[in-house]
Amino acid sequence: MRPTLPQLDGWNLDGLQRAATAARANADILSTSVDDCSRAASAAGDWHGATKDAATRRIDEEVDHGYEVRTVLLRIADDAADAWQGLQHARTYVLDQRGVALARGFLVEPDGRVSHPDPAKEGDAGVFQLNLFGGLDEIERIDGQFGTRLRESLADLGALRDGQPDIALADGTLADPDAVALRLAALSADERATFLAGLSPEARRQLVIAAPEQLGNLNGVPFALRIEANEINIRNALTAEKRKPERDEARIRQLEAMLSPIPNPEGAGVLGTTPAATGAGATPRLDLVDRQFVMFSTEGNGRMIEMVGAMRSGAPGVGVYVPGTSTNLNGSGSNHVAAWNLADQTGGPVFLYMEGDFPQSLTSLSDGAPSPRFAAEMAPRLVDFGREIDREVSAQTPGTPVSYVGHSYGGSIVGSAEQLGLRADRVLHASSAGTGVFEGGWNNPNPEVRRYSMTAPGDLIGVVQSYPDEGLRLPGIGGLPGNPHAADVGGDPDEVPGVTRLDTGFYGRDFDGHERGEVVFGPDGHGKYWDDPSSTAFQNIVGVIRGGEVTGYVERGIETDWIDIGLGDNGDGVKEGFDAGKAATAGQLFGVDPYANPRITDNPGPGPKLDVA
Repeated sequence: MRPTLPQLDGWNLDGLQRAATAARANADILSTSVDDCSRAASAAGDWHGATKDAATRRIDEEVDHGYEVRTVLLRIADDAADAWQGLQHARTYVLDQRGVALARGFLVEPDGRVSHPDPAKEGDAGVFQLNLFGGLDEIERIDGQFGTRLRESLADLGALRDGQPDIALADGTLADPDAVALRLAALSADERATFLAGLSPEARRQLVIAAPEQLGNLNGVPFALRIEANEINIRNALTAEKRKPERDEARIRQLEAMLSPIPNPEGAGVLGTTPAATGAGATPRLDLVDRQFVMFSTEGNGRMIEMVGAMRSGAPGVGVYVPGTSTNLNGSGSNHVAAWNLADQTGGPVFLYMEGDFPQSLTSLSDGAPSPRFAAEMAPRLVDFGREIDREVSAQTPGTPVSYVGHSYGGSIVGSAEQLGLRADRVLHASSAGTGVFEGGWNNPNPEVRRYSMTAPGDLIGVVQSYPDEGLRLPGIGGLPGNPHAADVGGDPDEVPGVTRLDTGFYGRDFDGHERGEVVFGPDGHGKYWDDPSSTAFQNIVGVIRGGEVTGYVERGIETDWIDIGLGDNGDGVKEGFDAGKAATAGQLFGVDPYANPRITDNPGPGPKLDVA
């Protein structure tokens, strides 16, 4: 429904918010009740016999039934809350625009048309009218979208009164959704995709209600279904975390952020540093969208794959961003912001890939960044997920190039995945730890793959890259192990034949102790450019994903008051190690930042412009 402005004046949306709260509370009560029932039956350890078996079966059926009802209640709660927030923001925006227009002497009609007695102000009147029409259009869109979804959910809730109804399969037979979910789990990804393509939208929705945990993380399931299922899974995880005797408050904040809408990355500008801009006191805006997760699990340190932006026809590129050491679910806010800014600037979807545990230590040999086991475990999953991206691209935006960007330890994950057969159109090693952890070279099935790399001067990862894969033998110390992230193509992606090295260049704004135009350098050069979407390095990531112009590498001489990195130091492990050791000594002895105030002594200009086709 498209309201008039007088109708908006009388709107009271509080009932919608109360409905969301009531639905969520009832879902929690139901969840607690069926859990208590299940635990009570399990605790009756001294009870045996046919009656116990029959009672257990019946309780299991009702527990499953209760979870299905809870799923629909949570969907109603989420949709009602999203509708309330979207309509509230849009209503406030429209009425504010009308208020400003009236205060400046413009005439505003009930349908949003704007005029002014002075013909010279016709242009300004048109701007106000465009803003009002845009807000009313958004209200109509939100009303139609969530009205349809809430009607579907209410119908599902009614159908679940006596248990979930059977669904129609492609051959016309009827089957229990829980049995179908078990059947799906036993199929290959390709078989799942074919099976689900034969089901009606109604049947697919019933499958999500029956088994969101399975549907959310199964390859072969369309991303739209996985996103719908994982919204439920995240909501259930939040409820479970809040009920724990010792709650993880950081996890609760993260899950709440994952369920909060964010500005649409399509043309909204730089996000800044806050993952979700919808909290109390946020400026009303018309472009809010739900976050989208095509994988979610609380296993380990928390895992997810977030799709930021939309998979749509005409997208210039699809990006997959694999972050590095210390990445975990609770601390993924900055990774999300980087992915959002990439999606905003590339005009296509960007996947933040966290389908596994990352090392949390920089130094531990067993479970830190030096260990290859995290890359070895995650690389096969990345290969499989790459096939799912290709499936979605083929269906929705055929021919769109897919690029993989591995940062730091993530570069080793991407390189290892290429060793196992990851298909990519473009690959970028950004401050990468290495080229792969398995034996053998890269095995990308795309013969036209284009590979790029970039590492900032003075970045300590350069020492790791240059470390010999066969190890070192030092007098008085003995043999040291080789670089576990050095594939047969070589350990330093900047030096591998066929890889085009790009420039990390300069910061594009003043932030966090760095000035606009300052060279990206030193330990901060390892990752600070991800926080500066206007930096040369970030723009190069954008260029690789969307195609177009990037900045090629130029070696520079750089000095500070404490160290001097000269031409020829880059790629020379001995010199890089010496520079790093000298800086560490200065920092320890004198309490200074040895990398502060860098000055370029050689080649101060930007690198050459290159085209990414």
